[in-house]
Amino acid sequence: MTTPHHAAPERTRSSPWLYVALGVVLVAALAVLGFFFGGSLLTQMTSRAAEADETVAVGGEETGVSVVAPTGWVIVPHYFGTDVVTLRSPDARLEITLRVPAQPLSTVDASDAAAVEAAESLVRDGQVPEGALTSGLGSLFWIDEAPKDGLSVRHGSYEYGQPAAEGQGAPGVMVGAAAVSSPGAVSPNASVQFSASADDLDRYRPAIAQILESIGGPVA
Repeated sequence: MTTPHHAAPERTRSSPWLYVALGVVLVAALAVLGFFFGGSLLTQMTSRAAEADETVAVGGEETGVSVVAPTGWVIVPHYFGTDVVTLRSPDARLEITLRVPAQPLSTVDASDAAAVEAAESLVRDGQVPEGALTSGLGSLFWIDEAPKDGLSVRHGSYEYGQPAAEGQGAPGVMVGAAAVSSPGAVSPNASVQFSASADDLDRYRPAIAQILESIGGPVA
């Protein structure tokens, strides 16, 4: 009696293009993870506390500015360039981020841009409801100051949320811009946008003023 033979099932051969596509997806995923987590790790590794009052450069040699980080403040460079620097107070309750635009701007144009960015960031982070700040940009109260020769500062403040404890002010963010000009110059030599956020904004206004008044021309 002849036993019937069954043909072996044919193996499905995967297209080499499938492996190529999977490889591309894997590399892209690793690149994204490296961009976010690797950059964040690099930022943490390069952050340092100023052992003494330290002058920090923000931006390039021609259009950048300098700012003084007081003793004990943490200097947080941003991994995607030198045009952004964050200074964090020793108690970690105040952060001031300074950003130098590609071209020097007037304090009006730079502060308006800083206000929009801060409002969008607060909404994106879920700290305020959408529309709560952006609808009030036109009514933001701006203050113009000239702390020293060659430096002009324009700033306004948002306050949001409730005080965390009795006797404590409301959390908020101060936004604005500073411009550095040479004597007799019609337009600024350099400008910087800034945002200063704290869980008790009023308490930290003197510290913010100290940082802003230290802004000067590029570090030689």
